[in-house]
Amino acid sequence: MISPTPRRHARGSKPIWKRILRRPYLAAMRVAGIGAGIAYVSPVFQALRSARLTSAVVPGSLRVATVAHVYYPELWPAIRAAHATLPAGARLIVTAPARQAALLAERAAGDPLVDVVEVPNRGRDIAPFLHLLQSGRLDGLDAVLKIHTKRSPHLRDGDLRRRLLYAALAGSRKATASILAQFADPKVGLVGLSWCFRSAPPYWMANRDRVEALAARMEGRPALGFFEGSMFWVRPSALAPLRALRLETSDFEEEGGQLDGALHHAVERVFPIAAAAAGFETRSLGGKTLVAATPPRDAALVALAMQAGLADRACG
Repeated sequence: MISPTPRRHARGSKPIWKRILRRPYLAAMRVAGIGAGIAYVSPVFQALRSARLTSAVVPGSLRVATVAHVYYPELWPAIRAAHATLPAGARLIVTAPARQAALLAERAAGDPLVDVVEVPNRGRDIAPFLHLLQSGRLDGLDAVLKIHTKRSPHLRDGDLRRRLLYAALAGSRKATASILAQFADPKVGLVGLSWCFRSAPPYWMANRDRVEALAARMEGRPALGFFEGSMFWVRPSALAPLRALRLETSDFEEEGGQLDGALHHAVERVFPIAAAAAGFETRSLGGKTLVAATPPRDAALVALAMQAGLADRACG
């Protein structure tokens, strides 16, 4: 178990001038992101992007799936559209609170590739994903598209961010094939949109204590670098160090509209740390290395990641 209450950082509180400057910096970045996002999701840009993409060949042995946390059932068509870009036969694993799960189960009735999993409304999309990871439901998969029905009503660009990430990660079959081709390289652990990759110090926000504590438990380096919005492609076996922490849903705070400082905000920042600790890279959609693999200090974690990968292959 891990306490949901963050500890004070040993270095003391952040200087007041840094705390004052952090908010306008983040606000400026969001304003810039709105303009870029509007351009990115436009039909013109998407057409140009598709024209630039080469026709990638996805290895037939690659086993893929979508994991979608659906708190807003009205966005179900967008989830289905993103999943439709995956190779035929890919599973769609949906997590949702009780009311939403019942509705989604009705909508997906008769589709053998859709699995609806009821979860508590706790830990946003992060706790449900870890539940699937630790339950073994993702074992045997080489690449998983992790998305959710992000709205962030406290942000002016909440809906735009979701549309941007859906378009970037699974906007067309050609785009998806290009990403999946990267997973033919066994060193690849995560792939995401570099525009949403945050490594500037202000993005620690109120989460540094917890990130460093989690990284220490995973024998990883607590460097800041994560995909804001927690949507990306991931190789489940690359998250062996995070899985080994055995975080439970009850470790996460009850939903209270938290904007920062909750356990799910910290875990959002440790996915690349976990992958690096297990010997995997985090890359951009274009294949640029964003976080390099680091030699794990714990040989047991290396063995766990390798064992997971070998077990995945055996399942095929």
